[in-house]
Amino acid sequence: MSHTAKRLRYVLKRLLQALPIVLAIIVVNFFLLHMAEGDAVDVLAGEAGSATPEYMAELRKKFGLDQPLPVQLFVYLKNVASLDLGYSFRHEMPVLDLVLDRFVPTLLLMVSTILLAVGVGIILGLLAATGLNTWRDTLISVFALVTYATPLFWVGLMFIVVFALNLGWFPTSGMENIAAFHEGWDRVWDIAHHLVLPTVTLSLFYLALYTRLMRASMLE
Repeated sequence: MSHTAKRLRYVLKRLLQALPIVLAIIVVNFFLLHMAEGDAVDVLAGEAGSATPEYMAELRKKFGLDQPLPVQLFVYLKNVASLDLGYSFRHEMPVLDLVLDRFVPTLLLMVSTILLAVGVGIILGLLAATGLNTWRDTLISVFALVTYATPLFWVGLMFIVVFALNLGWFPTSGMENIAAFHEGWDRVWDIAHHLVLPTVTLSLFYLALYTRLMRASMLE
């Protein structure tokens, strides 16, 4: 068996092993939603301000919420398997379209975060290992410990306050400045400018992990 075939077999084996876990997560998520007080119809009625019992009963029948729980679970699993994630009345569009609409920005943020964390983490780990028991090693180790232990939501808020609100170097939110109508490289630069704060914030935790991992690997 070739190396490629072994790798494909390993990947398929891992995917098959992951299926029961994914199924368990979906089922647990289903029951957690039903354990909460009220249902989707109650939420819609609350947002609308008022609704008659007859109208709420009609909505429950329309959404299948009047069916027995096993039937609802079966329909839920069937819809998930067919990528039918339902309809968002708040955004007035299918949930799958909402997910796909945010997929590219999320992927861009993930890739930039991982690249920054791995790149800087490897460099810091090498510097710490080559300067073992020196001030450089101590400084990098303390930095990794602090970034690992500090809550990222607090770091993100502080970055926004300092670098966005006080200094005005970066935007506070968004992926790009839609009102500017940038095109070409101007748009690329605008998106990169918006990525700086969230990327640095999210990368700090993983940067600490890769720094410690690289340092330990070099010392071995």
